[in-house]
Amino acid sequence: MRLKLLIYSVIVVAEIACGYAGVWVGVYVLKPLIMLSLLFWAREYRKSYPLLWIGMWFGLGGDVFLMIREKDLFVAGLGSFLVMQIFYILAFRNTFTTEGKTQLRPVWWWLTLPFAMYAMAFLMMLHQPLTQNPATQGLWIPVVAYGICLCTMGAAAALRRGSVNTISYSWVLAGAVLFIASDSGIAINKFLQPFESSSLFIMTTYAAAQWLIVWGMVKK
Repeated sequence: MRLKLLIYSVIVVAEIACGYAGVWVGVYVLKPLIMLSLLFWAREYRKSYPLLWIGMWFGLGGDVFLMIREKDLFVAGLGSFLVMQIFYILAFRNTFTTEGKTQLRPVWWWLTLPFAMYAMAFLMMLHQPLTQNPATQGLWIPVVAYGICLCTMGAAAALRRGSVNTISYSWVLAGAVLFIASDSGIAINKFLQPFESSSLFIMTTYAAAQWLIVWGMVKK
């Protein structure tokens, strides 16, 4: 596992460095390797976690769409990641146990409330910039749909409490939160206010999120 993490970290760092240096050939080679490496290492679990496995492929598709600079494929990338989120939600749900669901009955609402509140607040913040700009008006509905799926994925990770071991629960939940942070960074940088080191923040949180979700799931 340590060697895999080292290789994965080198791929991520090299991809970020190529992006900052403007070496786009390097980005085009390295960015798909982030998910391809996880898919290769997790291939033995594809029958045990088929929904997670399928979701990872859509994550790879989203990476490919969003890295292409010659054409704006933001909507295609958003759609691919939306499908990935749906498969991740279903994969998380498949880990729920009867005992875990029984334990959650009194507390499920406070585990999911933070994600619901964040989705509502962030979408409200994006509403005016998206709908008042003719260039982005058509993105409002897709962004709302994606934001809801993204935060539902986070809530589904939180609801695994009591159904899986502590390591699996903590890793997947941390990964879900980092995924939300990464996509929030994309939205802020693209629609609200471009910020310095956005690529560094977005890619490190995204890569960490995928790593934690994938290995957290198989550790249940």
